[in-house]
Amino acid sequence: MRTRIIAALIAIPIVVIPIYLGGFWGLMLGIGVTVLGSMELFYMLQAGGYHPLRLIGVPWAVMIFLSGWDVESIQRSSIQITGWLTEPTIWVMRFISFPTTTVLVFGFIITLTYSLFVTDKPVHTWLTTSIGAIYLGVMLGQIVGLRFLPNGFWYVLLGFGVTWANDSAAYFTGVTIGKHKLWPRLSPKKTWEGTIGGWVAAMLAGAFLAWALPVGIGPLFGAIAGFIMGVLALFGDLSISMIKRQVGVKDTGNIFPGHGGMLDRLDSLLFTLPFLYQAVYLFARNP
Repeated sequence: MRTRIIAALIAIPIVVIPIYLGGFWGLMLGIGVTVLGSMELFYMLQAGGYHPLRLIGVPWAVMIFLSGWDVESIQRSSIQITGWLTEPTIWVMRFISFPTTTVLVFGFIITLTYSLFVTDKPVHTWLTTSIGAIYLGVMLGQIVGLRFLPNGFWYVLLGFGVTWANDSAAYFTGVTIGKHKLWPRLSPKKTWEGTIGGWVAAMLAGAFLAWALPVGIGPLFGAIAGFIMGVLALFGDLSISMIKRQVGVKDTGNIFPGHGGMLDRLDSLLFTLPFLYQAVYLFARNP
């Protein structure tokens, strides 16, 4: 537990500061996370007997992450102290950010063409490379998209706060009073008591943070979104657990001492923050 706490105290500012700075720094953080997360996923799949092509899959995930951006939103997200990086970033993004459909089509064609020359289970190569790149590229792109919305930094903090409240409450409630197993095949330690405790905490955290932070969505919206994020956090966690159990690994990696790999830390956030992005985007368009 001590190692986990120390690692968390080191990791939190490394993550939060670039998100706060926005613009170039938010993009760099997103690219780094996309590279590390996709490499972990492909290594896990390789360990499970599949044959993903990292040489194509990792760059494809990054290109999906960078695709379809409104470059003006990058400029709006930069705080004044880093504003000097805004124009160069926009200039570069105009050359490397292509429409999402274009990136998907060319990625599919390139991956399938390469798979034609694979003699051992070529469909494994095509499907695992494609799913890994699309899953992480799309979801992480949505997370950075949340930061680029007006008041985006506060929305990201709301999403982090709700997810962490859910995970922490689920853990401590499960350890204290948990008796009834939730999904033993995928996660033997999870209980119904802990899960429901997490959902209640997520709902309360959503209502409080929506009231306390300058996001303008109201406690009721925050409570509803918080509850849904609590449910999605469970499925995000179980999705990575499903992969780990099928391929026979304990952790997705070892980049965070006591916490495992990048995907071990991202599992819930890969579901909760993209949902929050969609909810806020639709709510803002249809108040």
